[in-house]
Amino acid sequence: MDRALKMVYYDDAKVEKDIFAQLLLAQKHFQGIGMPRDESATRRILDQIHRQSRACAAICYGYMRSKGIGVSEDLGEGQQWYREAAYWFNEEASSGESNSANNLGYLYAKGLGVEENPQTAAHWFEEAIEAGSVAALYNLGVCYLNGWGVPQDDETAIEYLNRASDLNDPSAASVLAYLYLEGRGVDRDPAKSFEFNMRAARAGNVEAASALGYALGVGLGAERNVAESISWFEMAASEGDTYAQANLAMYFCHSSDLKLFNRGWTMLSHAVDQGDVSAKYQMTQILIFGVPHREPDYAAALDIAMDLAELGHPGGYHLIGVMYEHGLGVPVDMGRSATWFERAARKGSANGQAGLGRLYAIGNGVEQDNVLAYYWLRMSAPAQGSQAHREMEAVFARMSEKERRAAEKYVADHPGPKRGGFGLKPLENSVFKQDNHGTHRA
Repeated sequence: MDRALKMVYYDDAKVEKDIFAQLLLAQKHFQGIGMPRDESATRRILDQIHRQSRACAAICYGYMRSKGIGVSEDLGEGQQWYREAAYWFNEEASSGESNSANNLGYLYAKGLGVEENPQTAAHWFEEAIEAGSVAALYNLGVCYLNGWGVPQDDETAIEYLNRASDLNDPSAASVLAYLYLEGRGVDRDPAKSFEFNMRAARAGNVEAASALGYALGVGLGAERNVAESISWFEMAASEGDTYAQANLAMYFCHSSDLKLFNRGWTMLSHAVDQGDVSAKYQMTQILIFGVPHREPDYAAALDIAMDLAELGHPGGYHLIGVMYEHGLGVPVDMGRSATWFERAARKGSANGQAGLGRLYAIGNGVEQDNVLAYYWLRMSAPAQGSQAHREMEAVFARMSEKERRAAEKYVADHPGPKRGGFGLKPLENSVFKQDNHGTHRA
């Protein structure tokens, strides 16, 4: 699980701010990435960070130099400023300042201004925890999740994350939401995942807001609510979250209102131009299935899907499988469809798993096999009442007792691939086609 560590400061209202998340937002405002170009917003963010301390000011200068924000890009000078930050964080940490100890650990974890050393990073996180840093509880929990500088240990990770979450750390709540959604180190519980995301999002966590947009869009852990889904996506999108921007754009693209469609298509095109894979996946769906103001374009869809596949994106594999299954711009070829679905399934794509399970259920493109059909449909973790859930129940109903025992043993022996990385699956094309009247906000 590649989840970001965080370096923090506390604003005038004592609200925690992730320094590098804020710097990235400043960069997006300055360069007009995913939002209108706004140098005044960039200056406000940089000024807020700069006035926190000498160390934070040095981090600010280092980032500006490294990224060329308002100054010429110079990676060497950027590293010099990071070394200056490390000096001051070390001075403050040695005096017992907990946030400085945490932030020094971050620099060692990333190799900014110091030689990268995961063990030293973990040491400083431990020191920061002793001095009372809540952010360090989160950071050390993430280290244990990934085995960064400490032995990989989900149980210990969850202990630290729960401690941080109990102290109102939104990042920890967001990670716990992910773990409950995936069933990693805990029993899978989408409802509990939703609760943790709600706690984190209300505290301003952008990734949690995106997660709520997704959950409410598909009815995962809570009743489906398109208007609320859009609202949470809008909150995350306003902070530059590309996943939220891509899904928000898709809601608009499926609107019958031409102005909303144009707004959505522009948002999606900008995200695609920036290389965002979620946006590429969503645009491919539009080009395959069409929307009220855009006819399908199978050739363009296949180009983008192949680009995603070359990047190893399971959504690209799945959509290519869909095109071969239905003969969309390519000849119908169920064998190829099954191959692409399997590639997606083995990389953790729920859509690919459901598609492969369906083909095994009917013996199309693969030899009919009730056990494998049940296995892949179950691996897709279908929501109650969904098509995949109904298909899974139908397969189970027709299985003999011997097949059912074999299927349960196969599931136990093959827990299935983990979802790729930290994050969410893009919303399904069908989600956007429903309830899209009177729910969009211009």
